[in-house]
Amino acid sequence: MLAAVAAVAASVLLLTGCQVGLSDEGEPLTVAQSELLAQTRFQVASRGDVVLHISMLADDDVDHREYEVTLDPVAHAAWGVMLRGPSSLAVEETVAFSPTAFLRQVDGQWQSEAALDSALSVVFALAADRPENAQLLRQSDARHLGEVEVDGEQQQVFRLPSVDGGGEAVTRLWLDGDGRLRRMDAGDDERLVILLTDDAPLPRPAGLELGDADG
Repeated sequence: MLAAVAAVAASVLLLTGCQVGLSDEGEPLTVAQSELLAQTRFQVASRGDVVLHISMLADDDVDHREYEVTLDPVAHAAWGVMLRGPSSLAVEETVAFSPTAFLRQVDGQWQSEAALDSALSVVFALAADRPENAQLLRQSDARHLGEVEVDGEQQQVFRLPSVDGGGEAVTRLWLDGDGRLRRMDAGDDERLVILLTDDAPLPRPAGLELGDADG
């Protein structure tokens, strides 16, 4: 459920501000908006493999990380590169991950690391195998925050519902004019931003075993 997506992001990140043109409080969803939002994660799954750009923390933060990965939303697997550290000193590594594993490529071999970062696990909640319930979304505390222009196109911005309806959710989804998910964030431009791009997906590396559906 969309509320579960919001809960994962909110568990590690806090709202720190609001973009110009977007409302802090937002408006209750209309019928059309709830139906659009209900299709969002199902639409991601229907797109097939998608390239994500993921940024965590400020560019100059010692713990800053960026990922450029291909996500297989059905197999729940992702692979690509990670830039670790402040942007001016970042170290690039080839990585792959699933909900239960994080691997780095060292000397051409995949090596398993510690458990997946909870913030990074959000990418596996971007897709779903069926639409959400639009009526329940209208009855929830999900909100339409407004419309902004991004790279010459208008995008609708929604705040996801909280798990218990208490209004504490901060996670936002940005949808383009075709209803496609273009961005998910935790309420600002620094803590966690996931961009869904139109770049060509990279093929899954040969021999990569993640214990996912395609294993």
